[in-house]
Amino acid sequence: MTSKNRSFRPSPALVIGCVALFLALTGSALAVGIAKNSVRSAQIVDGSVRTVDLRDNAVSAAKIAASSVGGEEIAENSVESPEVAQDALTNQDLGAASVASSEVADQSLAAGDLAPDSVAASELGTVTVRTSATTIAKGGSGSVSVSCAAGEQVLGGGGQPNHFGTEMTSSRPSGNGWLYQAQNNTGGVETITAYALCLAS
Repeated sequence: MTSKNRSFRPSPALVIGCVALFLALTGSALAVGIAKNSVRSAQIVDGSVRTVDLRDNAVSAAKIAASSVGGEEIAENSVESPEVAQDALTNQDLGAASVASSEVADQSLAAGDLAPDSVAASELGTVTVRTSATTIAKGGSGSVSVSCAAGEQVLGGGGQPNHFGTEMTSSRPSGNGWLYQAQNNTGGVETITAYALCLAS
């Protein structure tokens, strides 16, 4: 009786299939076997790292390229005053009507900050006319002054006699009020009155 020995040569397809099966069965074990800090940038495929792969607060400002973050990458209301450098914002960075009165420091605006005709009468406080009067003897001269009340600011003023023949010699601001002076050229005692226009602050 004779026997025949047959040699077995695996096909390429069988070899590839076995390798694939081995990798599938041992993939998790291989991952566990990766040493800490052993994966470098060269081993990471470009564009393969997603947001979910990043730990919270892992990306700091130093890791962000200059000019790489635009408005669309910033969440609404996510940037607050502490995140803005001193004097870093200009007019071009502010949207129309984005600055409200509550964001302007008291008494920080000067005349140069206001556009022509930008302040209407409705935006001013109450204007009150304050008056004061005195008499001047025949042929004499005299003066009268009036002041605005506390919390008011004088805007302008003037003066007036009771009759023609009394001539004004001076009409001007005086402190937070108005001064009026006149010469009585009439034939009797004359009354003069000073007026001040006072704006409530």
